[in-house]
Amino acid sequence: MIMFYLYDAEGRLFSRLILSPPPACIVDARLALQLNGDGAAGVVYYEGDMEEGYVLDGEVVARPANPARLDGLVLRDLPAPCEIGINGQPYKCNEDTAELEFDQPGTYRITVRAWPHLDKEFEIEN
Repeated sequence: MIMFYLYDAEGRLFSRLILSPPPACIVDARLALQLNGDGAAGVVYYEGDMEEGYVLDGEVVARPANPARLDGLVLRDLPAPCEIGINGQPYKCNEDTAELEFDQPGTYRITVRAWPHLDKEFEIEN
């Protein structure tokens, strides 16, 4: 079995194809790309986890680590622009720092997302 992934214009791997051995698999992969009209930019051979890689210049490479860090209630070194998720609620951020403020006590899960960086998660007890 051979694994291929479809990817979008930003290099996001989004659909895995497990195909029979060559040469039929090349034809099957091209056919899958033609039939998939939901934003596929290409197809690439890849054996890893699709959450950990992305396509850059036609090759699958590792997604970079997210540089964000939590300093008290301030997120620093954010990869701007990014999205900050607080308990699942997304907020857009165009700055490299963000001050967090909570009006209720509790535990908050913070997620920083910025493609192609890996997501970074923090937990804050307020």
